[in-house]
Amino acid sequence: MTPDAILTLYDWAVGVCFRCARTGLGVTPVGSISTPSGDLYELAACERCILAMERERQAYAERRGFNYAPGSIGS
Repeated sequence: MTPDAILTLYDWAVGVCFRCARTGLGVTPVGSISTPSGDLYELAACERCILAMERERQAYAERRGFNYAPGSIGS
């Protein structure tokens, strides 16, 4: 699957990438973290970081003999 095809599997909005800290670019929700005080922070990642995470997921799946299907980061 091409990088462009992988990116179409996600919903995008303008925001801040938690992974590379770039701002004002397209990001997609990838999860949330909560602090010990109970605050909840939503995390989002940019296109470049999503593609890097998808490559990591694919490599892990191949090493473990699992099926890999892109598009599920954050779900």
